[in-house]
Amino acid sequence: MYLRLIRKIAIKNLAILQTGDLPAILRYRTIFAPHRIGDIRLVSKIVRCLVWQPTCQFTQKSMSIFGLIAVILFLTVFSNNASSYDITISPSFWISQLDDPDSVLMNDEEINNFNDAIISSIDQMANIRAIGATISGDRIKEYLLHDPLPTDKIMFDKNDRRISKRFYRDLEKNINLEDVKDAVPIKFGVIIKKADIRGFPTIEPILEYPKSLDFDTVQYSTISPPEPAALLHLSKDKKWGFFQTSFVRGWIRLDKVAFAKDAAHITSMGSRFLVITGSYVHVYKDREFKKPLEKLPMGSRLSIINEDKDRWSVSFPYRDENGILKWGNAYVNKTSDVHREFLPYSKKNIISQAFKILGQGYGWGGINNKRDCSSFIKDVFATVGINLPRNSRQQITVGKALGNIDNGNSRDDLKALLNSAIPGITLLGLNGHIMLYLGSIEDRRYAIHSLFRYGGKVVNKNVVTDLNLGNGAKNKAFIDRLKGITIISSANPH
Repeated sequence: MYLRLIRKIAIKNLAILQTGDLPAILRYRTIFAPHRIGDIRLVSKIVRCLVWQPTCQFTQKSMSIFGLIAVILFLTVFSNNASSYDITISPSFWISQLDDPDSVLMNDEEINNFNDAIISSIDQMANIRAIGATISGDRIKEYLLHDPLPTDKIMFDKNDRRISKRFYRDLEKNINLEDVKDAVPIKFGVIIKKADIRGFPTIEPILEYPKSLDFDTVQYSTISPPEPAALLHLSKDKKWGFFQTSFVRGWIRLDKVAFAKDAAHITSMGSRFLVITGSYVHVYKDREFKKPLEKLPMGSRLSIINEDKDRWSVSFPYRDENGILKWGNAYVNKTSDVHREFLPYSKKNIISQAFKILGQGYGWGGINNKRDCSSFIKDVFATVGINLPRNSRQQITVGKALGNIDNGNSRDDLKALLNSAIPGITLLGLNGHIMLYLGSIEDRRYAIHSLFRYGGKVVNKNVVTDLNLGNGAKNKAFIDRLKGITIISSANPH
């Protein structure tokens, strides 16, 4: 009878015990005197036996009455703690569920080929160093008109006033379409300060609703040093450039860019480079780390010049008085969360990186130094050298597709295909949203994602949720809204 009771409590708390969380163990050891260490060891042995080796045998005779009480109390502590400790926010828990968590899924050559395939399939993406010296004017006009001004809609400005026709006329003039020549020489540059990538050459927001300043429809994304960019066109006021970046085309302020002679001079990236593996890491002007230069997001790369025991010396871009690209020294503290070269592409590394962003705020298009759902995914995979597209609609189309509504799969098909999803490297797409699949607990499946709201409830941060979230709401549960499932791999991963 005692054994059945203990086993019932142990199984109930299996998930918590598997995380390796120690607070309850420590509380147990403060309740019972240290001289009863034999009973403590016996409790630990029995718990391991009950939970991890359920077929092992022991008898009640092997346990003192004190030990039996201790086991019951020990497991009850876990039970009482379950409501305050959420195992789903522990990366070690999800990693412990993986098969071959450290197995390398793609080597450097395979990742390079994978990136090339993505660029070939996504029109907005490009290898900047492979772009030619000129581009046709017709192509530029096509790019500029890809997202038309929303003149047929009621839109609002930052003061919640309806946007006027005059604003649109002035903005259309600044796009400077009439100045596009038949053939346009391309100028190559490097981002020197974090910059917004905009749909139109203006800092003024265009909002779908009043009081929705955090959802500026003009905001595409952000870009950080030392990313390369190709200038295709200038605005009429000469303050903006229309650029091709590695992941999107859009308007960037010219004072955020330094220009090189040609594509060959836009990189200082040698064979040795640092990858930012923290959510954000500061780069400094000085060796004493007193003058911050830039805060770079996860996935950014910096060429290593030198190092000592306290710091990395890295190459950082700046512009001279004529706007010409120069490279100087900058410094990264060795206590910072960085890695020499890319992390190996493994399920463990992706989950570990994703959880470094857990709890951080949501930011549409990178507004306020925060991430939306797709930039979260993009930054995480950038740490292993994978260059994913910018938005969720594009991201769900790359890799090894398990299923997609656009390819004829039904919602029920997608639910069934979740059985083939690989935790840590599978993306789950909804209309306008993307998530990283983590795995399941009993009959519930979980994902980590940057989420603003669901069912009218504001979340506004990076969270772990199960796919039943939203059940009963007007928009339905996430699992009932799946649009696509894809594994980020070019082959059949383990």
